[in-house]
Amino acid sequence: MPTRLSPEPTYTLDVLPGSRIARFHWCGPIRTEDRHKNVRRMVKFCREHDIRCLLIDGRDQEPLSGTVDDFDFAKDVPLNMQGLSIAVVHRPDDAVLPFIETVAFNRGGNTRSFEETGPALEWLETQAKPK
Repeated sequence: MPTRLSPEPTYTLDVLPGSRIARFHWCGPIRTEDRHKNVRRMVKFCREHDIRCLLIDGRDQEPLSGTVDDFDFAKDVPLNMQGLSIAVVHRPDDAVLPFIETVAFNRGGNTRSFEETGPALEWLETQAKPK
């Protein structure tokens, strides 16, 4: 696990300029409890701003949870984040975020996993268009 990260976690949550896409970025260690709090933060923010597309940038996260906790968290993402299209950007060596995204997707979530921001934003833009 990388040790380049800050011991004190920080996050940003904003709307990407000129878009209807929210961006969440977490930097530092992250526990399962943090993930649950972050879901509440992101859902509240997206509702307040009438946004349905969310980019989660997890490249600077340092997961501190185990597989069982990750699964228990991920299986509830589709219900807890219902109505959102979610693109998760992760480091190439990160197995945790792709696992969480796959579980959420398999449970009915509109989620996708990416290693770069560009393709993630392209996918989100397709989700934002009226159907």
